[in-house]
Amino acid sequence: MENVFQKQALLYTSLGSNKVQCNTCWHQCIIPEGKYGRCHTRINVDGTLYCINYGLVSSFSVNPIEKKPLFHYYPGTYASTVGGYSCNFSCPWCQNWSISKCYPSEVHFPRFLSPEELVKKTETDPKINGISISFNEPTLSLEYALDIFRLCKPTIYRMFVTNGYMTNQALNLLIDTGMTGMSVTVKGDKRTVKHYCKTNVEKVWENIEMAFEKEVHIEVICLIIPTVNDSIAFYKEVATRLKKIDPNIPLHFTRFHPDHQFKKVNATSIKTLEEAYHIAQSEGINFVYLGNVPGHPLENTYCPNCRFLLIKRSGYQIDKKFDVWTRHCPSCNTGIPLLVNNGEII
Repeated sequence: MENVFQKQALLYTSLGSNKVQCNTCWHQCIIPEGKYGRCHTRINVDGTLYCINYGLVSSFSVNPIEKKPLFHYYPGTYASTVGGYSCNFSCPWCQNWSISKCYPSEVHFPRFLSPEELVKKTETDPKINGISISFNEPTLSLEYALDIFRLCKPTIYRMFVTNGYMTNQALNLLIDTGMTGMSVTVKGDKRTVKHYCKTNVEKVWENIEMAFEKEVHIEVICLIIPTVNDSIAFYKEVATRLKKIDPNIPLHFTRFHPDHQFKKVNATSIKTLEEAYHIAQSEGINFVYLGNVPGHPLENTYCPNCRFLLIKRSGYQIDKKFDVWTRHCPSCNTGIPLLVNNGEII
């Protein structure tokens, strides 16, 4: 029987002697014949690189867009959210470790969800407004994501919840195929990311800037982990780097809960998150948020000029909203950068 999960990879270079270089993410693994790349989602078969995770779904659900978290991207809407297995980072604190630390070849009861079926589920449900590739690192499902995005009507938004480590080639393909939003996690400064994640955070920042310049909606997320990245220096670095790109890019500081290999590390204190918030705000970021603290007032959206309450949230739900037909503060007329459906929050 044909393996429905196997498909020729889009981005790789033949190196001779049946070796190939994968160009999907910035690890750019050099893979000998019969071997996998670092993420174990791609295998070299006779000098041809194949992904073995095409349509292999670990999770499917319909989620509020605020869960991504995206607060300025079609707020109040819902997205079909799908994810697979494995990751190209090695974060020991991973909150989704049961799927991100599992290779496709280890899945005992594989589930296939075709792009056609996913898009049909999305477009025939009036509650759903978009598609999100999420849960594990979506870059590893590049071929699958592109096929999904190509099938979508223009009225369906398409976005990634990502660590931002895809190559320029991969990012351009996604944008050209209709991806309009990215929730990008910056996990720490250069030393922290190299030590824990075995990656180069500069590539993440390059992708944030590149995607923003190509008019992709960007929101940056920092999971604040005690003993890892809970420092004033890191908060300032993220804020100053983000401000150079655009001070209106939303910045989320989210609460860590003990998990995976960090089960003995305490959850992030609210005081720590509030400190990060105030530092980022003082550095000139206009829209700063706290995450994983349902009911906290710093989940809300305020006008950066007059502090008028624009959107009141409780967890992933919107409790109160202002008329956004004009996307201006009703109190002082300051422009508020939001992507909305038909000029209104749903």
